[in-house]
Amino acid sequence: MTAPTDNFIDSFVEGAQRTQDAVTGALTSAVRTWADTVQGLTAGRPSVPDAQLAVDRWFEVAQTVLETQKTFAKTVVGAGTQAAEIISEQATKAADSVSAQTENVVGQATKVAKSATEQAGNSAHAARNARV
Repeated sequence: MTAPTDNFIDSFVEGAQRTQDAVTGALTSAVRTWADTVQGLTAGRPSVPDAQLAVDRWFEVAQTVLETQKTFAKTVVGAGTQAAEIISEQATKAADSVSAQTENVVGQATKVAKSATEQAGNSAHAARNARV
């Protein structure tokens, strides 16, 4: 594997782990809140969480998950862009190399053709001189 591919995979795994950690943390917190509420009700303490507090908490969880997903998406796009640039650079180098080799072969073929033409001309001239 190439370094950009390794970087992409590492970024992907890291982003997935962060997303999983954020979701796990949010769910754990939410379950803990509801467990505390149920315990409060069963212990004779009727404590229902404040509705606005619950709304704030859920939006904080959603915001954390969304920010993590945004960071992950940017990482994936960045890795994709980097990979595309590297592939483009490699394709350009390959094209330049093929072009240079083609020019070299054409130059050699031209020299060989010119030499063959000269030899043919010399042979024809020698043949005319021999007849005379």
